[in-house]
Amino acid sequence: MNPVEQVSEKRVVELTRTLVEIPSETGKEKEIGDWLIAFFNKLGLSQITRLPVEEAGDTVYAVLKGGDGPKLMLNFHIDTFDAFEGWETPPFKVVEKENRLYGLGAHDMKGGAACALAALEAIVKSDVKLSGDLIVSGTSDEEYWSRGAHELIKSGILEGCEYCIVPEPADHATILIGQRGRHVFKLRFYGSSISAAYDEGVNAVVDASKVVAEFEKHKPDGFGYMPEYNMRGTLCVTGLHSGGDKIYVPELAEVTIDRHILPGQSVDEAADQIRRIIAEADIKGRYELTWDERPTPAPTSYITPPDSRFVQTAKKSLEMELGEEVQFALARSVADTNHIAVHGGVPTIIMGPSGGNTCEANEWVDIDSLPQITRAIIRTVVDLLA
Repeated sequence: MNPVEQVSEKRVVELTRTLVEIPSETGKEKEIGDWLIAFFNKLGLSQITRLPVEEAGDTVYAVLKGGDGPKLMLNFHIDTFDAFEGWETPPFKVVEKENRLYGLGAHDMKGGAACALAALEAIVKSDVKLSGDLIVSGTSDEEYWSRGAHELIKSGILEGCEYCIVPEPADHATILIGQRGRHVFKLRFYGSSISAAYDEGVNAVVDASKVVAEFEKHKPDGFGYMPEYNMRGTLCVTGLHSGGDKIYVPELAEVTIDRHILPGQSVDEAADQIRRIIAEADIKGRYELTWDERPTPAPTSYITPPDSRFVQTAKKSLEMELGEEVQFALARSVADTNHIAVHGGVPTIIMGPSGGNTCEANEWVDIDSLPQITRAIIRTVVDLLA
């Protein structure tokens, strides 16, 4: 039986509702991991595995065995942000209105997870024969350090995996074929102190402020622009700390910088650009620049080639479902996808449901998009692996 014909809106909505109503804020993913293990067991999958993740719930994965051909992975993260203030409906209770499902994580990304699970379920029940393994994984800690994704990479399950589809949030009729990378830089400015009554010495706060002002002069296009995707590189100062109410000139100031870089630019190039801008600011003291002080490698930028068989197959599948042309785009922010594509070495795309208020109060997912994405995922998997 054709697995596409097994998909129903009712079933994908049911799965979305179930997942949303299992609270799984980052660090509290155990219950939803337990549910996934039971789901995989019910479908009779093999290699059902729990990977412990420090300070988080387990990352879980399972395999639908195929032939000796290339592997494909369906991946989704199982954690969400916390429930912020401002919810008009209970965040852990799905409310349906105006063709939308409201609930915490409905769009990011339990609706997408439901699409992946519904696709898996339909493929299993149809008994379609696959030429390679279909891996399905739910990663924890995505909204923090992506430690769950790195446990997945370290497990070795991605060896021989040639494709990864992640149903993260996406605009209607859009496939995200790449993402910017995110790097956090620390600038430490060192002055020389003296009593503030004299207003002499080298004021580290003044040097830091000069540099921050110089950064602003380079916006909006000074940090890179890709016209084919209408995407810019960005630099945002997210912290400036120094001094206090004591009577001396501050001798230390620290600036934190969020830098989203475009595909094709390395973190070393981004660091050199920061150094050049500091030189333009003509500061009096010295400084130190470091970056990516974190427990996992930074989420580096990537693009999966738009003319590849993988991307073109997904495009054809989604266009067949929607009956309209599908566009390619880059994701503005980062996710487990960066880690899977770059550090895991698996070509990765995002093809997910549409929605709104993502990662904020009153988050919702569009009901119509849920079965559409599910069927597009099935078509892509079958075309690549059948």
